[in-house]
Amino acid sequence: MKKFFIAFAMFMALSANAQEVTVAEPEFADETIMLWSNTQGVLLKRESGTVKTKAGASLYLTGIGKVKSRLTLAGTRSVNFGIKGGSTTRLIIKAKDNSTDPNSFVNIFKFDIYKDSERRYQLSEVGTFSKAETNNLSSVEFKAKKYGESSYLIQMDNLTPGEYGIVLGDPNTQNTKNVMKVTTFTVE
Repeated sequence: MKKFFIAFAMFMALSANAQEVTVAEPEFADETIMLWSNTQGVLLKRESGTVKTKAGASLYLTGIGKVKSRLTLAGTRSVNFGIKGGSTTRLIIKAKDNSTDPNSFVNIFKFDIYKDSERRYQLSEVGTFSKAETNNLSSVEFKAKKYGESSYLIQMDNLTPGEYGIVLGDPNTQNTKNVMKVTTFTVE
């Protein structure tokens, strides 16, 4: 009887993982849905970010130092719902079409919290005696596959608690209006 129960439990676990996601694609391109289950999700809101560039005090005093550029968002928390970290996080991101590799234009990253007033992500750093360093924003690795007619199903495993952002480039045309639009979410 015990072996039957174990076999049944394993079958149910495999069946649950094998279920298909049935959430509808977002209505418009550049929108993101966070999945709560295979049948439910929530549309994530986007926030306006700014790029701030600042030189260290030593650069002004001695001429030696660094200049850093950061993407910043006001507030220390996302305007979106929190999710539990440590498990699999899944998103549906709609694009103009889904024929381009999403790793070339979907950028997911974790923010640093600065002085309980804003979220920051360092974009670049240039030093007097060091080479320029530019981050590519792709801090969080993800798996992706085509979903529906023009979306991608994105999966990230074991995200640590914190604030996250998603910046979408446009693989087909440059859309300057969305350059500083950041879709945000919190992992609790």
